[in-house]
Amino acid sequence: MKLIGIDIGGTWIKGAQVDEEFFNLQLPQRKINFPVTKIKSPLSQNGRSDELSFVLAELVKKITSNEKKIEAIGISTAGIVNYAGTQVVKAADHLSLLRNDEWKTALEQQFNCKVVLANDADAAAIGLSELGYLSGNKAIGIMPVGTGLGFSVWRNGRRWQPGKSFTLLGSIDTPAGNYDHIASVSKLAGFEKNNDLIKVFTHPSFLKERNIYIQNLSKIIKSATILYTLDEVVICGGLANAVSDSGFPLEEHLQKNLKMQSGALNHPVKTILVKEGNQLPLLGAMALAYGESIAFEKRNVPKYRTLDTEIPYNKKFHLDKMGTKEILESLWHAEQEAGSRLKSSLEIIEVIVDESVKRIKNGGRIIYVGSGTSGRIAAMDAVEIPCTYGFPEDRIIALIAGGISDASIEIESDFEEDASAVPEMLLTNVNANDVVIGISASGAAYYVQSALALARNRGALTAFVKVNSSEDKLPFCDYVIPLNSGNEVVAGSTRMKAGTATKKVLNFLSSAIMIKLGKVKGSYMVDVACINNKLVERALAILKILYGLEKEDAIERLSQANMNLNRAIEKFKRGDSVKS
Repeated sequence: MKLIGIDIGGTWIKGAQVDEEFFNLQLPQRKINFPVTKIKSPLSQNGRSDELSFVLAELVKKITSNEKKIEAIGISTAGIVNYAGTQVVKAADHLSLLRNDEWKTALEQQFNCKVVLANDADAAAIGLSELGYLSGNKAIGIMPVGTGLGFSVWRNGRRWQPGKSFTLLGSIDTPAGNYDHIASVSKLAGFEKNNDLIKVFTHPSFLKERNIYIQNLSKIIKSATILYTLDEVVICGGLANAVSDSGFPLEEHLQKNLKMQSGALNHPVKTILVKEGNQLPLLGAMALAYGESIAFEKRNVPKYRTLDTEIPYNKKFHLDKMGTKEILESLWHAEQEAGSRLKSSLEIIEVIVDESVKRIKNGGRIIYVGSGTSGRIAAMDAVEIPCTYGFPEDRIIALIAGGISDASIEIESDFEEDASAVPEMLLTNVNANDVVIGISASGAAYYVQSALALARNRGALTAFVKVNSSEDKLPFCDYVIPLNSGNEVVAGSTRMKAGTATKKVLNFLSSAIMIKLGKVKGSYMVDVACINNKLVERALAILKILYGLEKEDAIERLSQANMNLNRAIEKFKRGDSVKS
């Protein structure tokens, strides 16, 4: 099967293709070596949808043959793409034609495949993730620089969009123009009579223009670092290609300028130029196309009338006519069932825990995926595990439909549960050592199904937490953990019994995994993070109880271990003496 990637710009439209086997390669072998074809873009304020459809179809025909079916097409473009990746909802005037869906529909019909869209900076971020550039517990700004300035933020495995909005760094205005204009390499290339950007970076006669550009780009990076609390900025796009081809040490110059401006920064920021440059959005678009084709093929849509979550707990209840005491007693009685009915699921949870421990010991992560209440419960568990058990923050991640940055205060408002989680999952760079737990009380959320389908395809251990068991094996996951919580007192309100049962299941899973990883001795957590007075007191109490230490000795040992309880215990077990 062939996967097509297209990057739509105002001047050029670029395309490439790979076979699906490319994405089955491990990272060291997954290198960009595909040829890129480009054609002139017909986009303008007066352009027509049929012209764009024709040009895109001709490009697809140029870069592929009829030997294999086209599985899917991924398209990267400037502008704001909706959460589902189905429509460009906002674009600059010269790209305004993209807001018309006719060109996309025509492409899908002509090649009989799914077409999925992504913002070019997000596509570049996915490309970077596919090559292993995005990892760790840090915030990274992805900055494609070409005719304009794109920007996307990756934080600890997730795309970061505060307020659910795109990070439109290029639109920030200054007295000298907006950042798109200031960072434009097209403008910089214009100083050379043949628009030769490489010559601008290498010839001594352009020293002044070059220095001004570098100073301005440093200030833009500084602004982005302050706005989004970044640890790194990765520069790609046409600028990265030109710098790589010319051998100009732009990274060194940027770091020098940023060091001089460090007084305004909370911490140093590292700048990285990637040689893949313009090919990253194409790689990201193809990865997206591949992931979406897998997810769509495995999709399972239960019929609404079969959903236990939508049937009342007791059809004879008239809650609106009950007194307060009767309402509370009804809720209390129903909630008791949420815990007791989980006993029948313990056997499958045991299997998942034991398999998870093996993978995590091999460097894997726990990745929770949920929508609505399910996602928020998962996020709560993901936040608590590192400080409770000293588990690395970048090895337990929660993804929530609609984005996680405002998950605690906002709800889904635009069919996010029905959208695909493939873009977010690609940014985690999910692999065979990972454990992916999808949660959807009804079992209907495509956001969760799609995440599990991609993860399973990449060899991860996958489990689906839902209200009822499945008679048939689901095509997108390895295991199903049934909550067995039954119908809700208020029909459809799965924040109640299903929510209670979900919290218990995640408690069982994560706690058992941490215990099996050696994070508990007796009944005491031995990797507790000493991040406040209560936790310091807890650590001291654990040292006193486990080893019979006096408080002063416990304080000394904890202090010498840099307030790290596990380190203090290890030193004690080795017989290290307390330094006076």
